[in-house]
Amino acid sequence: MNMMRVTALISLAAIGVAAGQFEDIRPEDRPKLEAQALGVFEAVSPVLARAAASTVEVRVWRKQVAYGTVVGPEQVLTKWSDVRKALESLSCRASDGRLLAAKVVGVYQADDLALLEVKGLKSPPINFGEPGEPPLGSFLALARPDGSAGGMGVVSVLRRSLRESDRAFLGVIMDTTHAGPGVKIEQVQPETGAERAGLRRGDIVLGLDGKETNGTFELGAMLQRMEPGGTIKLRFSRGEAETEVEVELGGRPEAAKIPAQRMEAMNRMGGHRYSRVVEDFGRVMQTDMQIEPEDCGAPVVDLDGNVVGIALARAGRIKTFILPTADIKVLLDAEAVEPDPAGLALRWQDGKPEDFERAEVKRSDPMERMKRHMEDMERLLEELDRGKD
Repeated sequence: MNMMRVTALISLAAIGVAAGQFEDIRPEDRPKLEAQALGVFEAVSPVLARAAASTVEVRVWRKQVAYGTVVGPEQVLTKWSDVRKALESLSCRASDGRLLAAKVVGVYQADDLALLEVKGLKSPPINFGEPGEPPLGSFLALARPDGSAGGMGVVSVLRRSLRESDRAFLGVIMDTTHAGPGVKIEQVQPETGAERAGLRRGDIVLGLDGKETNGTFELGAMLQRMEPGGTIKLRFSRGEAETEVEVELGGRPEAAKIPAQRMEAMNRMGGHRYSRVVEDFGRVMQTDMQIEPEDCGAPVVDLDGNVVGIALARAGRIKTFILPTADIKVLLDAEAVEPDPAGLALRWQDGKPEDFERAEVKRSDPMERMKRHMEDMERLLEELDRGKD
């Protein structure tokens, strides 16, 4: 891929973003800006080709609800929460345009994924390869069946668990007003590793396992990469003295969850559409790409065309979760659970069944897509500039 061309297009698009707010753009300038943003996405299309050939559109009553990734002969991995509405009315449209009946043959509930059997599907299984986990700041793109990019972005948070019980818990509340160096402890929670190690309010955490910690975000990110039950060496200062202690990490207590209806209302107020299932994943990589909820289930590739995972959920304005390739391989080696029709409570949140017969996916209008693409390009340019330091 011609990275110089991509960089030039990103720079050109970012100039348009920097020119001012989108609502202030003159009507005569809009076609040029949209062409610039779309040009970047077109430049990425060649690296999406192989992944796109292994991507299908998944439908319920003729409405596209997700994409699917072909993982074996006549086998497709897709979003469980989006197909469980009507198991008897599933179909897949392959990249060759054919519409084929689909059947759920297994469910991976913890990852909100379903394995479909699609008789007659000729699309080649995707090649996951051995790309390894992409580092922070890596450029990624989501592949749609037509070869276009559903979104572009960078890796913003490395692989981690979203389950509270899987996260290492130090047992302190940090003082966010402390300007550094280190992280000041505002409160030590009782019956935690921090309390047992003798930490007190006012202590300043300087490092974990030999690595310096210069802010609350950095400390939190380090803890996210650790597991409950492990022991760390924590260096802290108290007054003029510096001390190193061993702290046994616990599991993070379960936090109160926002009711689903309230979360849905909050999403509508924010003007963005998010996936139904956005939490409690056991292993995800986070990116800042902005995709449609119906794009989930599609493969995500790096700029060399290597498949790095499958899009699991659009979870925030600039938050999309991806199941990494290594975890997909482990998943497919495990036995999927057979779906239990008796346990499926059909909730027609989007209307009656007949509505699905007539409905198509309501994607954002062209101007909104242009805005989103331009935001993507602005962030990508910032990452490129940051990489020069």
